[in-house]
Amino acid sequence: MAEGPPPVLVTFSSYQLRTESRGFEALAALHEQIDTHSAKQIAIDCGKLHWFDAHLAAPLRTVLSHGQSRSNSFRLVGLKPEVHLALRKNRLLNQHADDSFHTSIPVTLFRLDEEITFAEYSRKHLARNEMPTMSAPLKSKFFEAIDELFANCALHSQSPIHVVAAGQFYPRNHRLAFSISDGGRGIDGSLKHAGIPYGNAADAINWAMTMNNTTRQGDIPGGLGLKLLCEFVGKNGGRLTIVSGSGYWCQNGSVVEKSVLRKRFPGTSVILEISTSDKNKYDLARAPRPEDIW
Repeated sequence: MAEGPPPVLVTFSSYQLRTESRGFEALAALHEQIDTHSAKQIAIDCGKLHWFDAHLAAPLRTVLSHGQSRSNSFRLVGLKPEVHLALRKNRLLNQHADDSFHTSIPVTLFRLDEEITFAEYSRKHLARNEMPTMSAPLKSKFFEAIDELFANCALHSQSPIHVVAAGQFYPRNHRLAFSISDGGRGIDGSLKHAGIPYGNAADAINWAMTMNNTTRQGDIPGGLGLKLLCEFVGKNGGRLTIVSGSGYWCQNGSVVEKSVLRKRFPGTSVILEISTSDKNKYDLARAPRPEDIW
């Protein structure tokens, strides 16, 4: 019996995949390589990759899902043992490994109409003892804000593929990271569709994150939940990162930076990183004002 054609080999050229602009440029470059193929077996050479932020398995899965939508299949080859084990624990790889320390939040795919299933997933995996102490009303609002991240994907992304979520607790660094990624048109695509001008993809994200913009229309992602997450991150010393298309936006504590990626990521990813060394107790300072919701 004749063997099939050899797999197409593409290279993940970065030495590390971290939650920073260079990490998403590496994912965008991988997407660009894969995007030229259909109905192929593709081997992704990860031999150079020495570090992988495990929660970035969600945006990586988005890249792979786009390739699978064109009937491609994938294998990650050359993985370093530590990276390989992390991706087995969080179930990005089919060969799962036991997560005896319960630090992984498993890679999970959701249809755009599975908001209830997503809400159950986020509460199951984020309601951890390591989380900063919140009053019951604030905890409820916090999870409503997480739900809104999914709602933005469902309502605005027009994603042809599943939404992906994943996460990781890093006990040595006292960080809990949670990511959600879609494969849709991006925030700049939503603004363009609504006829709202913007400078570049990073400016489009900044527009969506500016709460003084009260001209929100049906096609524009955003809302009170993002405002709450921004305020929480500012006080907690955590980080909120949004990558959409070629736009990169990051609030680190109270400092915001934005930039334009050299290549376009195929969708929008939101990464929430919480400082678990924070011993403050959080409560709602006041009821939200209707004018804050745009």
